[in-house]
Amino acid sequence: MIRGKGALLFVLVLAAIAVYLSVPGCSPEARGAQGAPALDDAEIGRLVREAVDAYLDLLDLDPREAIFSVNTSVSQGVVTLSGETSEESLKEGLLGRLGEISGITLADELEVLPSPSMGEKVFGIVKVPVVDLGDGPRSSGGSHTVTQARMGDIVKLLKEKDGWFLVQMHDGYLGWVGPESIHRASGEEVQSIRTGRAALVVAKTAHAYSEPGGEPLFPKALVQGSVLPLLAEEGGWVKVGLPGGPAAWMESSGVMVFEDMDSVFSEEKGVHAVIETAKQYLGLPYLWGGTTAYGFDCSGFTQFVMRMNGYFLRRDADMQFEQGEEVPSRDELQPGDLVFFETYKKGPSHVGIYIGDSQYIQSGSQTGVSIQSFNPDHPNYMERLDKAYLGARRIIK
Repeated sequence: MIRGKGALLFVLVLAAIAVYLSVPGCSPEARGAQGAPALDDAEIGRLVREAVDAYLDLLDLDPREAIFSVNTSVSQGVVTLSGETSEESLKEGLLGRLGEISGITLADELEVLPSPSMGEKVFGIVKVPVVDLGDGPRSSGGSHTVTQARMGDIVKLLKEKDGWFLVQMHDGYLGWVGPESIHRASGEEVQSIRTGRAALVVAKTAHAYSEPGGEPLFPKALVQGSVLPLLAEEGGWVKVGLPGGPAAWMESSGVMVFEDMDSVFSEEKGVHAVIETAKQYLGLPYLWGGTTAYGFDCSGFTQFVMRMNGYFLRRDADMQFEQGEEVPSRDELQPGDLVFFETYKKGPSHVGIYIGDSQYIQSGSQTGVSIQSFNPDHPNYMERLDKAYLGARRIIK
């Protein structure tokens, strides 16, 4: 799945800049006396704009993963930077570029999110089995869903609007979520969770119970890939901590135990494991924005399958097309390679995983999770995608 550049709020404004250039410790009169002509406002503005444009071209930011909203103004020879960014490094880089202009005076009001007004609890831990992240405040579900998060996922809260939070996922992706779906937490609480023992849900779905053999705590089961703090192991059950709530019990056959959260997705398990994980979901209907056992879109499916087996992918098809190594021709495809297609818009807009024998597994809007073939002699040959094939990338070495 791929979404347009306007999918999330991303403002990049470069106001007309009028800058008075001065040399530290040297007055304009002294400079003129020495024969060094002062630059006029238009020339200074041009130099600054060129520096900013060069910096932005170098970054090639994606608004689905980063916020960089910059305004500039000048008053009495001082250039003021204002706006907001999701990354301290972006701000520091811009300040460095502008600082290369000799004598420029900068007033830094560019805010790094989250704002201090957010307080200490600048993380959110998802406390429902699955939540849709929307493309704006109070806007999620259906075509407004940009991605999904699972119970236990830790997100960074960037800002609040209309009671909703703009959050950043583990993969850098941005989306809006309502307060009822997350437990707000401090960095100290999050660190404690990350360093403690963890339980990974490995069953496709698994209920959380009030007690061993008791009643499910949620109408929906938790999904594969959910990670929760492990509190205890008892017989055929594990006790897990729920975000901001009581403990719960899960059947140990449906989870895998790790010493800490950093270990959960750290092992690269290889091609066979990737394909077996993908095949679990054959027949599952397609879901726009979906990333879980309740439904996947194409890139949500590939990202999830790879992550469960220790490989990192970015969220959307066009982003994944930039990763790994290019496979020069279709004849050189190997199992585990990502195969890309140009479908409803120009560029890579659909993706699947090659499994060998000219076949690939994918989550398609018309087929759900299915195995299709490039070979016209195969009964599962799909001519539409065969003709739409764009290229492949090798993630698993």
